[in-house]
Amino acid sequence: MAGVSSNPNSPRQKMINLMYLVFIAMMALNVSSEVLDGFELVENSLRTSTDNSTKRNEQVMANLDRAYEANAAKAGEWYNKGIDVKKQSDELFDYINELKFRIVQGADGKDGDVNNIKQKDNLEAASRVMLAPIVGEGKKLKERLEFYREKMSVFVNDPAKKAMFESLLSTEVPRKAGIISGSWEATLFENMPVAAAITLLTKMQSDVRYVEGEVLSTLITNVDEGDYRVNKIEALVIPKSQIITSGTPYQAQLVLAAVDSTRRPEYFLNGRKLDNEWITLSSGVGEHQIKGEIVADGQTYAYSANYSVTASTATIAPVLMNFLYENIENDLEIAMAGIASGAVSARLDGHGNITKKPNENNIWTVRGLDMSRSAKVKVVLSANVGGRTISENKEFTVRPLPPPLPFITYKDANGTSVKFTGGLIPKRNLIEAAGIQAAVDDGVLNIPHQVTGFTLTYVDGMGNHIPEVSNDGEFTQRQKDLIRNLARGKRFHINNVKVLNPAGKPLNVRYPMEIIIQ
Repeated sequence: MAGVSSNPNSPRQKMINLMYLVFIAMMALNVSSEVLDGFELVENSLRTSTDNSTKRNEQVMANLDRAYEANAAKAGEWYNKGIDVKKQSDELFDYINELKFRIVQGADGKDGDVNNIKQKDNLEAASRVMLAPIVGEGKKLKERLEFYREKMSVFVNDPAKKAMFESLLSTEVPRKAGIISGSWEATLFENMPVAAAITLLTKMQSDVRYVEGEVLSTLITNVDEGDYRVNKIEALVIPKSQIITSGTPYQAQLVLAAVDSTRRPEYFLNGRKLDNEWITLSSGVGEHQIKGEIVADGQTYAYSANYSVTASTATIAPVLMNFLYENIENDLEIAMAGIASGAVSARLDGHGNITKKPNENNIWTVRGLDMSRSAKVKVVLSANVGGRTISENKEFTVRPLPPPLPFITYKDANGTSVKFTGGLIPKRNLIEAAGIQAAVDDGVLNIPHQVTGFTLTYVDGMGNHIPEVSNDGEFTQRQKDLIRNLARGKRFHINNVKVLNPAGKPLNVRYPMEIIIQ
């Protein structure tokens, strides 16, 4: 019987191997939909940021165009460099865009849409496009990022900006405790869900636009504006913001272009002389206009500007996800536009409680949520502005914590702590480990659970399954002796793991661990 069970080609062993492969595949596919939805939120935010950077860069380039038209001899050098910067940035941006489409089409088919991904949890599409032998684009992307970073650094002399470019466009292999990383491209794209890969590439596009903007801003400042000062003198209004919320004053700076800094002009608003170049006004909701004059060297220059006042808006956002978990502390970012954080109060309409986090301006903590009382909870904000109370609220869904997973922690040869969840492990590291731990750890959450017991099951020489039980999280002496006596390649399982969640409620961990002695 023993000889049959240990034969790798026996029907029984083939069946065990097949079941193990199916289990691993199921684990790989068990990507949290909430995590994938979180990537979509980050993706949308990055797109907005990229669009804003693109518009800013177009404005700076338009300023270079005007400078070139006004004086080609002076501005020509910087204008030509600006054209080169824009060309290189657009080429890299479009190349990354092409990679995104190829990955999405690899997951969703030829009609795949980057803005509406169906197979967000697909783990193969990114690897095929980025890591395929010979034709994989990962190495090419790395080289193009490095080339772009070096070219952009040539256009700036500021060491701080050069260091920023190095950081934003870094192609160093990411390091994480307990993980031996491979190449840069493999670390970023191997077995990466499509949603995560697309978000990562969009972040690179956002960084490219940001670096492009910093370089263009440097070029425009290098143009000698003194050649143009005598051509036109304008009175300018530079607001801190053209759109403000109700209860927040409108602030703007009055600037007279081409005025000698040693001379102080006189500033007037609606016929009233101002003490300095700053305007501060309080206005109700709606559209408003300001008019006035700046007087310098006997000359009067008129100015005007428009601004809008909108109703107050509030931010009530979980730091982790778009829902709240029961039985743990949930952090919320809370802010009301135009209102100091200290003036904002918050309460829960339903169950649980909310308190402001010490030494954190906009972070509040929600505790005591219990789904048995209600699956919904509403956060209500209020603030007193100008003698009137402003109120905002947002409703959240209360969810149970995801199930915890068991793991073993040990130190590798370098003394680095490694979290082991199954597979091959050196016997020495296994013997030195204290026992079994469990936690909700999906890359976003990290919630430890207390282990109160587990079973170590092994197959003896007769093919019998022998269980050894521990009544806490530590290996018993019998379990350690068993591990010491197992030969290389032998397997055993950790199952029936029992834990207490953060609220002290007992749970059974559903996922077993298969451990192979290396």
